[in-house]
Amino acid sequence: MSLSRRKWFATLLRPLNPRSGEDDLATASPTSEKNMVAVVKGRDCLAYRHLSCSTCHERCPITGAFTVSEGRPTVVADVCTGCGICYDVCPAPSNAILMIPRRTK
Repeated sequence: MSLSRRKWFATLLRPLNPRSGEDDLATASPTSEKNMVAVVKGRDCLAYRHLSCSTCHERCPITGAFTVSEGRPTVVADVCTGCGICYDVCPAPSNAILMIPRRTK
């Protein structure tokens, strides 16, 4: 099991910042991510602040899951698999990617 940078730091800080509930790393299952979809938070995204950033678009393993218009990334919800790689690689100080439950049709 590989850990992202954010999850690794979260595990280091967990004893200092205890949360009630189960351990996210232990309970994460591959089937749970299929019900998730990524969303770009424009107020936190570096590209929306007129800076050059396309990390989420470049690192996404799914072709067509991100579109870039005028240098700003957006997620194509129908194509996004909810893998969370964009969330893990986002370089913004406040992560600009949200992983939210997919709407049922």
